[in-house]
Amino acid sequence: MSIFKSVQKAEMKAESIKNEAKDKVNHLLDKTRVENEKKAKLMVADAYKQEELIDKESSVLIDKKKEEVLAFYQQEEERFRKIAEQNFEKTVSKIIEKVYSI
Repeated sequence: MSIFKSVQKAEMKAESIKNEAKDKVNHLLDKTRVENEKKAKLMVADAYKQEELIDKESSVLIDKKKEEVLAFYQQEEERFRKIAEQNFEKTVSKIIEKVYSI
């Protein structure tokens, strides 16, 4: 076999090895991309689940706080009503006294 043919054969073999390596790299890149996309989708789905849980927990806390605030204001309203009732007679008496003194 001539040197020229040996060099050609070696070049063809090198080109074949290069193409195989390129195909393997492309395959690995595709596989990695697909795996990373799956992982990213799982991470996003997990983040949405966590967001949903946080929203539910926040909603419960907000409702509880709302009930506490409403209860407080109902107590205050009742306290002021009692004070007003206690002072009603005194106030009416003062008003009548002022009217008669005019």
